[in-house]
Amino acid sequence: MTRIILSRISGFIAYPGTFDPRWALFSANSFIAAMIATYLAFRLGLQRPSWAMLTVYLTAQPLAGAVRSRAIYRLLGTLLGACAALALVPILADQPTLMSVAITGWAALCLYISLQDRTPRGYAFVLAGYTATTVAFSSVTAPHLVFDVALARVEEIVLGICCATAVHTLLFPSHVTGALITTIDAAVCDASRWTADVLLNSAPAQETSARWRLAADLTQFEILSTHLRYDATASASQTWAIGALQDKLALVLPMLTAIEDHLAALGGRRSRELDQLLTHLGEWARDPAGSRQTVNELLRRCADVEAALPAAPCNWDRLLTLSTIAKAAALIDALAATRALSAMVHGSRAASVSGVTATSDHGRRGRRLLHLDQGLAAWSVAALFAAVLGCCAIWIATAWPEGGVAAQIATIAAALYSNLDDPAPALMSTAIWIVVSLPIAAIYLFLIFPAIDGFPMLAGALAPPFLIVGYLQANPRHALKALTLILGLIGALDLQNRFSADFAAFANVNAASLFGIAAAFLAVRLFRSVSAKSAANRLIRHGWVDLAILAGVRRPMSRERWLGVMLDRLGLVVPRLAMSGADVAAEAGRSLAALQIGLDLLDLKSGSDGMAQAQGETLEDLRTRLSHVFRGFASGNSEIASTEAQALRAAIDRQLRQRCEWASAAQRQQLTALVGLRRTLFPHASAPALDGATQ
Repeated sequence: MTRIILSRISGFIAYPGTFDPRWALFSANSFIAAMIATYLAFRLGLQRPSWAMLTVYLTAQPLAGAVRSRAIYRLLGTLLGACAALALVPILADQPTLMSVAITGWAALCLYISLQDRTPRGYAFVLAGYTATTVAFSSVTAPHLVFDVALARVEEIVLGICCATAVHTLLFPSHVTGALITTIDAAVCDASRWTADVLLNSAPAQETSARWRLAADLTQFEILSTHLRYDATASASQTWAIGALQDKLALVLPMLTAIEDHLAALGGRRSRELDQLLTHLGEWARDPAGSRQTVNELLRRCADVEAALPAAPCNWDRLLTLSTIAKAAALIDALAATRALSAMVHGSRAASVSGVTATSDHGRRGRRLLHLDQGLAAWSVAALFAAVLGCCAIWIATAWPEGGVAAQIATIAAALYSNLDDPAPALMSTAIWIVVSLPIAAIYLFLIFPAIDGFPMLAGALAPPFLIVGYLQANPRHALKALTLILGLIGALDLQNRFSADFAAFANVNAASLFGIAAAFLAVRLFRSVSAKSAANRLIRHGWVDLAILAGVRRPMSRERWLGVMLDRLGLVVPRLAMSGADVAAEAGRSLAALQIGLDLLDLKSGSDGMAQAQGETLEDLRTRLSHVFRGFASGNSEIASTEAQALRAAIDRQLRQRCEWASAAQRQQLTALVGLRRTLFPHASAPALDGATQ
């Protein structure tokens, strides 16, 4: 254990990085806010000034808008948790077992709700859960003082929130809008470059991994966007434009992949007209300012090339060509919209992008764009129950004076890392860095603090470690370790109005904290730990289950919602596959295939099915077959059974023959969807003969 701690410390200290003034500013702001909060807590005679100081570091974020949003969520969560404790403690004060179950049940409910929202909003419910346990378990020995404890908690949390928000907002703030715009601009440039490479047939193989990152970037955009309403520099039009831009940008990856696939299937059989069209589109994508053609002219050219194709014979190459043209036109339209919306984000007047505004349905009300796993959320709740009730059982059975501290810490530890696949390593790291903080705290408590007289000396004495660790907190690589070290140090120091250096109390309280973390670690190992490979497979299975549901239901589904959820899954799958040592390209390709199949199914549901009904098998029958196959994929069958595959391929080919002539826009969309399904599900099958049996 000592060797592990020393290796962690050496890696933490010896980070070979250049000095970053932004991280230094963040550290200075956090320390200034913490000292102001601590000073005011002392002056106001609050019970636990350390709570105010701790709140500052928990609220601090590199971006000012994120600080304000986190402050609001933390305040709401604290108020909700305090109210829950006030409601439960008085009526259950004489029944410790029932009170333990009730408070733990509240914390578990809050944890479950928080896991249904992976954006920063979920933080409010995490706070509501462990605030209730903190207030309730701190009041067990004196239940008549529960209101005083709750009030003190709320007062000190509010003080810390106000100080952190004020300092990070007023002293050289970094705005969410600027950071988000910079990231989005880079994504738009990358999407334009990839589009040009594909259309001009010069896409390098090494760009594949970069494209996977686009899915993760879109998830990060969605999470950062939740802070925009709290950013002083974000206008309403910018907020709308950023959301709409995300939706358009999400179309790029599946469309690019589909076009690449169609072009590969055509090979050298591509017509000269198609090559010329793709060249024009690619040149525009590479440099729209230097292109002599506008977007509308390019879209009209796509329509002209499509109309010029001979109606007969209706063969597979013709369908691939038509599908390629349709998808390329949609890709260029989406790319043009992202550029127009990007101009709006940068301050262009709405009139300059009125076409996008008028034709884009980007209302973001009630949209759920991120993947949720109800099963893992339930297991997280089980782990929290086991950890907290285990501590409570030992506390009650042994009358352990610090048992309440262990239960409080177990709640916090089990809740904070529940969004990870395997929280156990993070909990182990937390325990290590808390152990590291204890000698530092002991030096301050028993050597430095007795010689201090007055607040200025206190602030000066605390400055060196807090400024150094605060600097490391701003570094994404060390943020979690640094925050744990700061929180462990603040908790161990436990600054109060009356200084008391009691080594026995110091040792007992911190031993109880480590016991609570150990309880959470064991519960997580028992109920919740999932390997990276298992997590990736679970995400892929969820995609196939959703596809089976999508194929089976008749009600329409939002295209934006489907894109958001599936791209989020793709962004989650890729790093987990890389960690597990799996073939990232092959396995991530399955998730991307599921995304493309879903978009094709959505197109397949559009329009009427009168033609199919008149000739026997309907599209609904085909969707039923597809739903059955997707459920087989979800159950772990990576390949379709031979007879089932032959039947499904024949059913798709029959639908292709029925729609070989593009009589209407609805049938054209359905035909493009069928071509996409045929290529995605059977990429190595021979081409269908549209005038007879499959070749």
